Amino acid sequence: MAFPHLFSPLRIGPVEARNRIVFGAHFTMFSEPSSVFGEPGFYGDRLGRYLAERARGGAGVVIAGQAQVHPTTAYQMHNNAVAWDPASVPHFRRLTSRVRAHGALTFLQLAHNGGVNQGPWSKLPAWAPSPVANSLEAPKTLEEHEIAELVEHFARSAANAAAGGFDGIEIHGAHGYLIHEFLSPKSNRRTDRWGGSLENRMRFLVEVLEAVRAAAGPHVAVGVRLVGDEESRTPGDGALGPDDAAAIAARLEDAGLADFLNVSVGISGIGMVRPLYVPHLCGTYAAARVKQAVQRTPVFTVHRVLTPEEAEGILERGEADAVTVVRALIADPEWANKARDGSTATIRRCTGVNQGCYGNLTLGLPVTCVTNPAVGREDALGHGTLVQASKKKRVVVVGGGPAGLEAAWVAAARGHEVILLERGPRLGGKIPLAASLPGREEIGDLAAWRIGECARRGVDVRLGVDATADAVLALEPGAVIVATGGRATRDLPTKSHPLPVEGGDQAHVLDHEDALRRWQSLGSRVLILDAVGFIEAIGLGELLAASGRETTVVTPLAYPMALDRETSAYALARAVQAGLRWRPNTALVAVGQGEATVLDVLSRRPERVVADHVVIRTHGLPCDELYAALRGRVSELLRVGDAVAVRPADRAIFDGHLAGRKV
Repeated sequence: MAFPHLFSPLRIGPVEARNRIVFGAHFTMFSEPSSVFGEPGFYGDRLGRYLAERARGGAGVVIAGQAQVHPTTAYQMHNNAVAWDPASVPHFRRLTSRVRAHGALTFLQLAHNGGVNQGPWSKLPAWAPSPVANSLEAPKTLEEHEIAELVEHFARSAANAAAGGFDGIEIHGAHGYLIHEFLSPKSNRRTDRWGGSLENRMRFLVEVLEAVRAAAGPHVAVGVRLVGDEESRTPGDGALGPDDAAAIAARLEDAGLADFLNVSVGISGIGMVRPLYVPHLCGTYAAARVKQAVQRTPVFTVHRVLTPEEAEGILERGEADAVTVVRALIADPEWANKARDGSTATIRRCTGVNQGCYGNLTLGLPVTCVTNPAVGREDALGHGTLVQASKKKRVVVVGGGPAGLEAAWVAAARGHEVILLERGPRLGGKIPLAASLPGREEIGDLAAWRIGECARRGVDVRLGVDATADAVLALEPGAVIVATGGRATRDLPTKSHPLPVEGGDQAHVLDHEDALRRWQSLGSRVLILDAVGFIEAIGLGELLAASGRETTVVTPLAYPMALDRETSAYALARAVQAGLRWRPNTALVAVGQGEATVLDVLSRRPERVVADHVVIRTHGLPCDELYAALRGRVSELLRVGDAVAVRPADRAIFDGHLAGRKV
């Protein structure tokens, strides 16, 4: 076996996992919704299908989460799942039966998110150990009777979990949530028996664990999602570090309260879902420190464990006893099986772009995945739904970008003869260009995996072909999928910025794609307009600033609205540290020779800035001429991706996937 440590069994208290791969708890919004919008719901079939897909794919432990233990934490996100209500039990059973059918242990994460909560709809106050704000609202300091009430609700939720068929329970004590707030001197300012010393700060966690273990019974594993490092940059602020986590872990083991410790780093808001700018295995150091402090308790590690080789290395070095993998298993539910079978080259890798997973959650939407169109749609697109076509056809796909590649391999997987025509010398469309932005090289896998899949499925790839309508028809296709992409522009207005601008048609004014292709030839002073709030202006700005150019990005937006908070925080910090001047709330008014006029959209004050080149990032237009030329001339004609409308890559891949299934 290629990964002997990864695929060895692991004893976790009263239960045994078949391997060391843990599909970690994460919020999805896949709960069955309440009949009253805004009220919390329950777990059920939809989440069960999603989790079962990863169990079928070979994970040893699947953790559903978070489930909320009390009304004061049930409204942080839309469609939170209730755990304290006995009505949750039949819903839990529907979930656990699906997962356990595939041989994985099923755990439930129980959480109270403390001061991170807010009450726009519920009108309930956030509860926290001290009046230290952890979100937009000041929290209410917990009184002793309320602490007792919460302990009782954790126990009640644990009893429901056991009755619902869960093999284990994970108590959330990380990411700035309530138990973490009690543990940390940074957020726990109490002077009673719940604050001060480590013993006092641990008291709430200890009482919760004692109550949960008693309620769940001896056959259910109970562990903790433990804060491993608050990653504070402020000396003396009381923030917890790895040594503190180790001390907490040792006390829990001595008391016999934890069957496992799932060690994470970071706090809520920024730091929970690390983007592609962050190194792989970025949280393993904290788990390794905790493992040094315990003798018998299995320790899990998490954060950007992407490949089986990385996971095996962690276990081989003794840094943890199991690996918690989330986004990598979202991207490819078969990650574990492929690793076990020696097929790691076929794993569809997570790229860390956060667009569909964490990005969707920040918009109040169910999670998706840029590279895996089936996420959240397992009933329609999941395992066993890609069936052979009733009639084999010759399918011609025009365009080798992500939409065309996805359509080609899916159509081939269904048994069609597929010919893919690409005008350029290589496949990938705009993906290689996107991957050339600083720190975003991993995006290249969006194309690389699909190129490999086309090769594995026998797609006939023809490069350097200018696919005119006559050339396509000469191939006598039974179906044609047009994936000809889109083109960047300089003059399409956006919701926030009127275009074109005066002087915007001059030779030294470029669209963002042209500028990125020829960035080395740009002048020493570059002004970039970001009219959409995505990554291109920031990434190009970092590239130019790092090369020594005086680079400014202006945007009428207050922040990069099309990026998730994690990606935005890292990308902006990188670019500014490289020397980029970032100017939000600023519009481009006119372009002259060697200068441009910008406008502060709040004060309405104009300003002239020097600029040898001006770059405009705005919306693009579809290249749909071939589609128009083929309409009415082929029996089955589909159009996908940017050839429909220029949108992010997840839409292109989704379009291509559906088209490959349809032909």
